[in-house]
Amino acid sequence: MKRILSLVLVALLTLSVLCFTGCGAVNDSEVSILWSGDGVATNPNSLINSMERAMYIKHVEYKHYGANGDSLKQISQAKEALENGAQILVVELADPTGLLASQIVDAAKEKNVPVVFFNSNVSKSVVESYDKCVSIVTDITSVSDVQGELIAEYVKANKDDMDKNKDGKISAIVKGINLIAEAAVVKANELLKEEEISVEIEIKELLEAELILTADDITACSVLAELQEKDYNTDKLKTQFVPIFTVGENVDYKSLVLLTRPAIPENLVIGENDSKKVIKNKNKEIKKLAELNDHYFNNRFLCELTAVNESDLDEMIYTTINVIDAGRISGTVIEDRDAISLAVATVVSNFAKGNNALADVESKVKDGQIPSVVVDGPFVKVRYTSYSN
Repeated sequence: MKRILSLVLVALLTLSVLCFTGCGAVNDSEVSILWSGDGVATNPNSLINSMERAMYIKHVEYKHYGANGDSLKQISQAKEALENGAQILVVELADPTGLLASQIVDAAKEKNVPVVFFNSNVSKSVVESYDKCVSIVTDITSVSDVQGELIAEYVKANKDDMDKNKDGKISAIVKGINLIAEAAVVKANELLKEEEISVEIEIKELLEAELILTADDITACSVLAELQEKDYNTDKLKTQFVPIFTVGENVDYKSLVLLTRPAIPENLVIGENDSKKVIKNKNKEIKKLAELNDHYFNNRFLCELTAVNESDLDEMIYTTINVIDAGRISGTVIEDRDAISLAVATVVSNFAKGNNALADVESKVKDGQIPSVVVDGPFVKVRYTSYSN
């Protein structure tokens, strides 16, 4: 399996332990992070976890607030943080349109406090209206490039299995509204020039396709379920396998399986106040429910729950990444959350120390390499990364 991930954090984390007491830590009263959601990590691959690691690396302590999608609440939280002495605001906007960003900037500007937006849609005019405002975002234009690279790499390694009719082309179909797909195919074909094979988007039935591109991981999930009904993509047998490439990794496959499961008898439902002994006995009885086991078995290719205790389900994570690990989807393109978080932490640390806010943020690359992080004025753009078998 190949994973293209940010290993920089691991190395930096090791170094940070060595100099934690002498590297000029930033106190938690100085930095406030305003999250668009509740600020609680429910997925080990979440941006919240990445941010926690990056802030630790840069010796930045912080308080954080969760807006739960409420823009007005977030503006109130920003003002509260400023009144409580926050010296830097780090904001993931609860308002997806970015229309209320100016109110946060205005409040911060009154107190001469820097604002670092991340993972947010903030207009150029708002960011440039304040010389202590920086916006850190994922570079949307890189999605198709990265997906094209991912597809080309896969085709090179598997072209003999994929080109079933040996016509020198891979017939691809697109599911969902996917403007990225065409550009990704162009990129893939550029990288396949010397392979005497190309990828072409065509109109075909699902099982006639040699490659499937989906607009997002929700669409990928429905396509996968449809294929598995016909006994495709249930394992790594290439004779019964159509590669699926998508964007994103946040579909909760476990929830999809639980959504349609048979009801558990009321006397076996596990309660918050149940003792360990009661929970153990209920788990044992639940496993005897034939209808439930049949449901889990029938959906085992989406999410293996047969051996999982009912009391452990809340802690179980099963997303697109697990499905890729199982070989049922071939690859997805995802945000490089570690790079985003490290860029945020670097800017915050620079602001706190009175340095140039954007120092050491841009990627240092050799000739011919594509930088993963680019600084363009007060905007920092982080290239997408990818994950595949």
